[in-house]
Amino acid sequence: VLEEVNRDMQITVLPNWVSRVCEKWGTKSGGTLGADEWRTLCSISLVITLVCIWGYFQMLLNFLDLVHALHAFNLRKTSPAHQAYYLLHMLKYLQGLLILFPDISLKPNHHYAIHAANDLKDMGPPHARSTPVFERINHVLQQTNFN
Repeated sequence: VLEEVNRDMQITVLPNWVSRVCEKWGTKSGGTLGADEWRTLCSISLVITLVCIWGYFQMLLNFLDLVHALHAFNLRKTSPAHQAYYLLHMLKYLQGLLILFPDISLKPNHHYAIHAANDLKDMGPPHARSTPVFERINHVLQQTNFN
């Protein structure tokens, strides 16, 4: 899958305001991706490739529910309709995970994702409350060995 995604990424034309993903993503030498790179990878690159290669249609639809939810969450403005759209698709994604992979257990991040609809309502869109400082702190924490 990585080879297919990388091949598609090389021929995909992106607007200049969209962050490109490092060609070595998914490998140890590729390092970690930043938030913008993850957004590009999940909402553009993976969608293009997975639509073409995934034969199991339900997995693709489940992934697209996640993409829809994250798109609504990351809009630069919010409304009750955006919040409802986010929650609908996030719940569909989580329910789909449990149907497709019955042996998994949901993680705390999945639980938080449900509450994120309230964050949209109470605090507004994420860009209004995020700063590059948090990205740098996250990077430092990722480099720290806590064992």
